[in-house]
Amino acid sequence: MLPVSNRLQFGEFLLDPKFRILRRGDQPVPLTGKAFDLLAYMAANPGRPLLKEELLKAVWPDSFVEESNLSQNVFLVRKALGAEREGIRSAVGAGSRPAACCRCEERVGRACEK
Repeated sequence: MLPVSNRLQFGEFLLDPKFRILRRGDQPVPLTGKAFDLLAYMAANPGRPLLKEELLKAVWPDSFVEESNLSQNVFLVRKALGAEREGIRSAVGAGSRPAACCRCEERVGRACEK
C-alpha cells in the first residue's frame, strides 16, 4: 500500500492517505473506505495493468471477497472522479489500469514523479 506520509496529485485531485481524504481543489470528495483504498493503490501504481487478483489482495488482504466487490468499488471510484474517471481504464484480460499520471509529494515537500 501507499506510505501514509505521501500525498498523490493527479489532475485536479489530491489524495492524502494519512488523513484518508480525496480532494478536488479545496473540496473533499466522499469515498467509502474500500473505494479510497482502491484509488490509493491504483494511484500509487500508474501506467501499468493492475490485475483483479492484485487489486483484491491489496484492498482486502485478509479476506476472501467476490469480484463483484471490486467491480462495485471501481464504479464508486469512477463516480467520485467524475470527468476524470477516464483515467481508469479496463482492458479485457488485463485488469484495471490507471492511465493518469500521478505525482507523489513527500511530507518534506519534495516531489517525485510516479
